[in-house]
Amino acid sequence: MTDGIGTSHFENLKTNGEIRITARAVSRGVSSGKVVCLYGSRRQFYRIYLRKIQIDGELKRFRAAVQLAKLQLKKFSKHKSTISDETKINIFDAHYLILEDDSLIFKIENVIAEKKVNAEWAVKIVTDKYIAEYKLIADEYLRERYIDVEDITDRLLNALGGGKSNFLLEENSVIVAKEIKPSTLIELSESTPKAIITEIGGWTSHSFILAREINLPAVTGVEEILKRLHTGDDVIVDGFRGQVILHPTENTIRKYNRQATQFQQVKSPSPSDESKDFTTLDGRRIIIRANVDFIDVNTSKKLSRASGIGLYRSEFLFNQYGGYPTEQEQIKAYRSVADVVRAMRAGIRTFDISPEQLAELTAEKEKNPALGMRGIRLSISNIKDFRTQIRALLQASVKNNIDIVLPMISDVSEIIFTRKILDEEKLDLTKRKINFGEIRLGAMIEVPAAVLIIEEIACEVDFLSLGTNDLVQYLLAVDRDNGTVADWYKTLHPAVIRSIKKVIEAGENRNIPVIVCGEMAGSPVYAAILIGLGAVELSMNLNSIPRVTQTISGIAFEEASQISSQLLDCRSADEGEELIHKFFLQKWSHLFTSEILQSGKKQS
Repeated sequence: MTDGIGTSHFENLKTNGEIRITARAVSRGVSSGKVVCLYGSRRQFYRIYLRKIQIDGELKRFRAAVQLAKLQLKKFSKHKSTISDETKINIFDAHYLILEDDSLIFKIENVIAEKKVNAEWAVKIVTDKYIAEYKLIADEYLRERYIDVEDITDRLLNALGGGKSNFLLEENSVIVAKEIKPSTLIELSESTPKAIITEIGGWTSHSFILAREINLPAVTGVEEILKRLHTGDDVIVDGFRGQVILHPTENTIRKYNRQATQFQQVKSPSPSDESKDFTTLDGRRIIIRANVDFIDVNTSKKLSRASGIGLYRSEFLFNQYGGYPTEQEQIKAYRSVADVVRAMRAGIRTFDISPEQLAELTAEKEKNPALGMRGIRLSISNIKDFRTQIRALLQASVKNNIDIVLPMISDVSEIIFTRKILDEEKLDLTKRKINFGEIRLGAMIEVPAAVLIIEEIACEVDFLSLGTNDLVQYLLAVDRDNGTVADWYKTLHPAVIRSIKKVIEAGENRNIPVIVCGEMAGSPVYAAILIGLGAVELSMNLNSIPRVTQTISGIAFEEASQISSQLLDCRSADEGEELIHKFFLQKWSHLFTSEILQSGKKQS
């Protein structure tokens, strides 16, 4: 089954100005509203019109950002790196001089005051013009200076993000962007947007995992999106069929308003059924846990049918605090995670921070982020911050059942090193007479190296967490966010199925839990396969729980084992798809239709 995005196109269908765009559904639901276009790469923003009373405050915010950007340049010029001191001085001096250019600053301030727009939009308007002019210069050396202006633009926008604007999206806003970052979505979710439309992204992109968690309809794969959709356009987003309707007619609006109302009504699970016991028809018990990005007032209610949290992504705290949170901030956050699951377990992943999230703290850019400094590698490299997080987790575990999950493990030595840090921090807390609780240590299995040495890893941990999203990406060398290679992201590839089986067997051999916590676990189709492969603990998006538990109660483990055993013998993903389609319709037609299985190829 292919999980990536498909190429979108504008259909030749215009009725009374209505335009229908074929896209790729990545978060189910239907909604309508007015387009708000997002711009920027590291720091995303949109145009905001200011009232006269707000202009002075916005000018002060911009001037503070300019000073912050200058301070960062001075800091980075002294930062130790592989770049020679002479090269760094040349680069940063050039950037500093651009920020010292009074005409640039004056033009941006003038746009803020005269156009009555936010600072981010003014920076974009002015620097876009500079960049366009540089690109027209005949001299190659001078022409390439546009790159310096682009860097300064990013730095100013990042600095503006440091003093967050209090402006919120207007009601009924539909976010439109080339690509939306998880941190941006979290920030904008406070304004309850209606839907998302992007050009880039896939089913397993972190942003769309988050969109599904907050029940936000989303589609992707719309080419040249910022040229075709404009702020203020009326639009309908169909996250079931994968369609965008631009300038909808009144008849179309009435039709989709009914569907949108129905979608809103089924958003929240019924409180009448809060059972946490899920068994197959032949009595095999399956434990369901939840994947959580942040804790809010509704989290406890949504967790009513889950046996704890299988994966809490702590890196979202990094977004919340604009950098590494303090020890006390982390203790408070981790205790709030444990509080919502009460006596049950909460698996907290140590910071799996992306290079983009670190962009404001470092001057260097990752050439290949997926294979760069992330996960446990980054933690070990930033040992001071890693120790802070370990201490916070230990203190938060008092009277709580907290598990530490280590991301991107590829070598046993990384686990041994972490054990050593844990022991040292326990000793330090004991000397300072600070209480801490008992804590379990687990490893995320998401790279091929970890699969190949899984028996050795299993000897060093208390549990295993199987991250299928990255595992598929790294096994098949397919960027899960890259639409051009989406057809090669195949979850039913024999290498994927056999790797999952190998990890589950290693857990059984060592008598330790294996928690499958990728998007596969939240798909009714793949959940059945995982159960057949021997998985008994699945952790998923909160909104996936009702659909998956319905599947569990409607299948027999014996049948699931039969199809999974046959899958292990398949020679290709295509062969596996054909086998699944035939078997599911024959054995489980009460749960799966041909349409659902076809949709699974595109989404699950």
